[in-house]
Parts: sequence; structure tokens; C-alpha cells
Amino acid sequence: MARLGIDFGTTNTVVVASDRGRYPVVPHATDTAIGRVVRDVFPSLAAYELEGARLLFGSDAERRLARPEGVGVIRSLKRLLRDWMGSSRVATHVRPGGFDTLELLTGFAGALRSSLESSGLFRDGEPLEAVLTWPANANGAQRWVTRTAFRQAGFDVVGTLSEPAAAAIEYASRRTHGDHAAARRVRATIAVFDLGGGTFDASLVRIAGTEFTVLDTVGVEALGGDDLDLVLARLFARRMKLDVDALPPLRRDLLLQHARRQKEAISAGGVRTLTLVPGDLGITARPCTVSVAAYWKTLTPVVTPAVDAVSRLVAGATSPVDGIYLVGGSSRLPLVPTLLAARFPHLPLVMTDKPFTATAMGAAIHSAGAVTMHDILARHFGVLRLADDGHREVFAPIFEAGTRLPARGAEPLERQVEYSPRHNIGHLRYLECAAVDDRGTPALGVRAWSDVLFPYDPAIPVGERVTPADVRRRDDLAGTAVREIYACDGDGVISVRVSRQDGQSRAFEIFVPERPACTQPSIR
Repeated sequence: MARLGIDFGTTNTVVVASDRGRYPVVPHATDTAIGRVVRDVFPSLAAYELEGARLLFGSDAERRLARPEGVGVIRSLKRLLRDWMGSSRVATHVRPGGFDTLELLTGFAGALRSSLESSGLFRDGEPLEAVLTWPANANGAQRWVTRTAFRQAGFDVVGTLSEPAAAAIEYASRRTHGDHAAARRVRATIAVFDLGGGTFDASLVRIAGTEFTVLDTVGVEALGGDDLDLVLARLFARRMKLDVDALPPLRRDLLLQHARRQKEAISAGGVRTLTLVPGDLGITARPCTVSVAAYWKTLTPVVTPAVDAVSRLVAGATSPVDGIYLVGGSSRLPLVPTLLAARFPHLPLVMTDKPFTATAMGAAIHSAGAVTMHDILARHFGVLRLADDGHREVFAPIFEAGTRLPARGAEPLERQVEYSPRHNIGHLRYLECAAVDDRGTPALGVRAWSDVLFPYDPAIPVGERVTPADVRRRDDLAGTAVREIYACDGDGVISVRVSRQDGQSRAFEIFVPERPACTQPSIR
């Protein structure tokens, strides 16, 4: 069985294999007009051919986009998950009606699997056992749909890690140059600053040999390389007296790709001026330039929230922080370490020489069972319930942010709630949030999970289909008992079993499916 660490990234996906203490990056080969090209990354994009209604993924999609006529592009697949609501469709600009997110992501994972199988590193038909990574602040829908898609594509998903946690594992290995005996002696607390293509996360991780413990985590949900590209694209557009958002989809995409290439050129060093020849993109305008200094000035307030988030992380540490580890492709932009050094003059900044592979490398090490990770939930999860005899609604946390997740292979974490119902049917509305205010109300990053409808009335079979319109007040049920048992697995995916006094029960895996068209409060 092949063991893999998979970093499903916004721009590119990287896979690292675990091979008897060695961790090679799995290559991806593509046949092009100039011959066979081998790369360490698999582009996280899809292309939809209008003629034939065919979807292409990864390198095949990238190659097809070299001939942009008659094709729609879906970039940054991972970002599509951020606002996913189960039945919601995505990329409606590419095809009327859009695409089902799970189907699209499963197709991508299947194409990735095919590319891995053709790499020559694995035997034909060899099972692919994988540890996936995702943002530390990924919501429940992101976690559920990512894990489900990779499983449906044929991967044996044996575990998951938050991206900063995975990078911390790679940091310890890198610090000891892969010496496993020396790695067991590492003792440090580091802040991992992970600025990728679409998300920013930072985690404070304590390293004690093979034991890794996430102490705290922060994040900015919509901050990454895509946003940095857009800033530069808008500067170019301003020089051309154009509105980026008013450009046709193809021209806008070409402008963003050019901005990305210009941004990446800065990281290589020696660049002071960024240029654009609009005619190369099919845009009628004069050539224009943007100075790197002007780009920095506009970009600083965009990146500063990430630096502020790390400040809160470091300020809340209960023990000395030994340094900040920068990972993710966007962390290579010189402005990023400059801002961090100015804010944290007393802390060493550690720059990885492999910003694109650090996360997948840590996941691969974890897949081999060489280390133990103790991660946490980054967001509160709970249910809205009625209070004051139904006159107001309150948020009842079930698993609070900071709750320690079960280690790989351990039993799920459980919570139990018992009560007497006042209605014939319970309508449980689940949500998560990044923060709760002083009144106990969800205050930041609120996302709805699935609603659960469960018959409290013994006369209604638990398997019978019920709707919110069927809910009735039933004070005569006050003497009966209802029990909810919640289980949170090591991936942060939560399920609940609801049972009533007659012994009937039903289990629900809570994620974000199509929500009932209803604004009623939860009822118990």
C-alpha cells in the first residue's frame, strides 16, 4: 500500500510519498508540443470544453487553456468550497446552471489519482492511502466535501491535518535534516505562518520530539495569492482606464494570470518595475507599468490582517515562542517577511526553501505513523435552541473552538444532551462560527450546517419524512426524554444520534446539504 501526503492547494496540489523513511515528491508528466514535461505540482484547475461538454483537470486543463477559444476555465477549485452550501452550484459563468461542487471536486481528485498512477512510483492497482490537509479554519462543509470527494475518487483517506500543523511536522524534519533520531530530541514552540494561494492560517504548535500539539490557531478566510494577484491586476487596469470586473471572463482570466507571473517574478529578485503589453491579452490599450513600490503600498493593507492575526497568536502564548515559520507560495513575496520582521523584531523568521511542498511533506511523514498530532477545532460548533418557553433563540455550543480533536485512530470525542421536548418534532438548526460575543451569540464567520428534523412523538416513526410545517406544540410530551449524542472524529466531522424514550433513534452525519426553505427556530 502506498502512503501519501496530499496538499490540496488553491493554485496547485502537491503529493508526497512515504517510502521507508524517505519522502519524495510525486512527479506529474504531461505530453506537450515540445515533448514530455514533468512537474512537482498538479494544477488545481478545471477546463470545460463547450464543444463536447467535456471537463478536463490539472495539467490537461492547463494545456487546453493554451488555446482559449471555446473553453471555460475554473481556477482555484479549493476556493469554491469556502461558500459551498450543499446543493449550491458553482462556476455558473462557465456553463448555465453551473456544476455540482462534489461532482467537480471528485472529478479533480480522480484526475489526480490517474496522474499518480502513471508516475511509475506505484504498482498497478496499488491502494493509495492518504493523509489530506486543509486550512486550519476550514468550515465543516469544506472538511466533509473534501474528504468525501477524495474517497469517491478511490483514495483511502486515513487521516487529515490542518495545513499549519502539517508544516510544523515538516519543520522539525527539516531542522534535523531528516535525522529521525535527532528529530525526537527537538523541543520548540513555533508559529507557522501559512499564506497560500487562497487562504491564510497561522497556528502555534508545540513540538516535543514525535509529539506535536496545536495550542492555538487563527486565520483570515479570504486572503491568499489570488487576492494579491487581483490587487496587481487592478493597478494595471487602472493604468489602462479599465474595470477588471467589467472585462469578459477570458480577458479577465488572462489579466489575472499575467499579474500572477509578474508577482512571482518579484520573488526571484531584482525586479523594480512590472510591465503589461495589453495587446498580448487581446486588450486594446497602450503598454503600461506599475512600480514594485506602488504595488507594495497598495498591498500592505491587504497583508496586514495576517500580521495582526499572528500578533494575537503570539501575544496569547503561555510560553516563549521560538520563531515564525513561513510556508505557502505567497510567503515568498518579499513584502511578507518585511512586515513580519518589523512587527516581531525579537523573533527569528525561518524561511523554507520548499514553500510549495512543506505541507504535503508533513502530511506524508504523518501518514507513516512516525509522529502524533494533537490538533484542535478552530471554530465553535453548536445548535440554535429555544429559551424562555420559546420566546427567544440561543446558541448552545456543543464543541467549542479549541476543543482537542481525537488523535489518528482514536475513538471520536462525544458530547451528550438530554431534555424533555415541547413539540411533536424537533427541528435542530446547526451552525458554526469563529467567535461568540458576550451574550453568547455567534458573532464572526457564521456558517449554517444541516438542519435535522426528528419526530419526538412516539406515534411518528423516526424514519417518516417530516417537514418544518409539521411541527406542532405538544406540552403533553414534557414527561418524556430525548437524548442527543454527538461524535466528533479526528477530521472534525461531526455526527449526531437522536433517540427518544421508546428506544427509537436515528443517526445523522452533519454537514451542509440542501437546507429546508424555512426560517423557523430550532425546537426541542
